[in-house]
Parts: sequence; C-alpha cells; structure tokens
Amino acid sequence: MRLLSIIGLTMLLTACNMAQPQEEPSDPILNQATAQVEQQPFTLKLVSEKEQYKVGEQLMIQAELIYDGDQEEITIAHGGSWLLLETTNVTKNYHFGAAMNEPLIYTKLTKGEPLIEPYHFSGGTFMKGQEGKPYSDKVFQQMAKMEFPPGQYEIKATTHFDLEGNKHKLETHIVFEVVK
Repeated sequence: MRLLSIIGLTMLLTACNMAQPQEEPSDPILNQATAQVEQQPFTLKLVSEKEQYKVGEQLMIQAELIYDGDQEEITIAHGGSWLLLETTNVTKNYHFGAAMNEPLIYTKLTKGEPLIEPYHFSGGTFMKGQEGKPYSDKVFQQMAKMEFPPGQYEIKATTHFDLEGNKHKLETHIVFEVVK
C-alpha cells in the first residue's frame, strides 16, 4: 500500500511539473495620440500630433499641466522639472527610464493657462528582459534627435509636485507608431 501511495504521489508531481502555464498572447496595444488625467484642480495632458510617424520624421509630442482652481495663480514645488517622461519601445519591449536632479524648484501656474513641456528623449537608463544594449550607439543617437526607428512606442508622463504641503502625482501615457 505504501509503495502504491509513493507511485501515485510521484505521478501527480510529475504531471504538475509538465503542466506549466503558458503565456497568453497579449492583446495588441492601440495607438492613442492624446491622453489626459484629472486630479482637481489639475489636468495633465500628453499630446502627439499624430498616431503614426514615418522613419526620420520629427516627433511632435508635448505635455501640458493645467491648473483650474479657485485662485488666479498658484506656486507648485517640484524637483529638477515638473515633468518626467519615459519611453518604451513596445515592439522590442525596451524601457528607457528618465533621470532627474533633485533641487527644489518653484513654478507658477496661472488658472487656465497650460504649462507646456515638449517631449525629448532622455534615454538616461534602459531596462529589458535580456542583457545587452537595445540599439547601436548610432540608433540611440538617432532617437536622441527624435528620429525613432520603426516600431510602436509608449510615452509615459508623470508629474510630482507639492502645493501648500499637499503632494500631487498625475500620470498618463500615449502610444504611437513609427513606420518605414
């Protein structure tokens, strides 16, 4: 009886090892040229002129922070910039983080007037599932000039700031494609 129990347990464990979960194919990410998030009295917008660019074409993307509160003007406190922009090559699954220095800077916001920051590829850091550089130095420099190689890209905009002791964080993202 003991031998039968051991054989049964061995077969069960073997069957469990063989049935490893397979990764589900991920749903395709749809291009989205404009996105915004609201956290009253603030709105963070991220806007691309297009959902699709051609290789070598200049990317036209910008972020906007809009204050729509009761006062005509307020002052927010933040790090080196009010905005952090990160880039992900969705096609190749490469994430390019962004770095920021940490001085305390004050920025005035006027009610209804957007604070605008054009997108720029920082490429300060990158992470990927495998070891190695995602691109040659030549392609990396091309991306730094805002001329991305073919693929689908996600840009994530994050703003962290303080207003009169209250911390605010807003995030949004867009997705666009670069084609030959």
